[in-house]
Amino acid sequence: MARDICFYDGQCGMCRRSTRILRALDWLKRLEFQDMTQTQDLPVSLDDAMRGMPMQTRTGRVLVGFPAIRRAILQTPLGFLPASILYLPGISALGRIVYNRTAERRAREGVCAIAPGTRD
Repeated sequence: MARDICFYDGQCGMCRRSTRILRALDWLKRLEFQDMTQTQDLPVSLDDAMRGMPMQTRTGRVLVGFPAIRRAILQTPLGFLPASILYLPGISALGRIVYNRTAERRAREGVCAIAPGTRD
């Protein structure tokens, strides 16, 4: 069975924690996780991947950041209701803002060993 692939920064504590939570909730094994620091098959540039979690859906569509997280949550059995709410227009816009600010802060505060734009 084809699965959505979530690419995460294996050198980032926040990214590893988020991945651990999604894995625990993914009872149906609809998600695959790949450490983007260990793969050459990213569906987006590394700079884009460092700005937000990239996901390649089972149909080949690429999502980055909030849309990727929202879809990953939707794939989990307990995530249907919360993810459905995240698709509402006002909530969706707010979710993008919160996600982007969190992702920016992650690099600024040194949560991750490598900030966006500093990898080869």
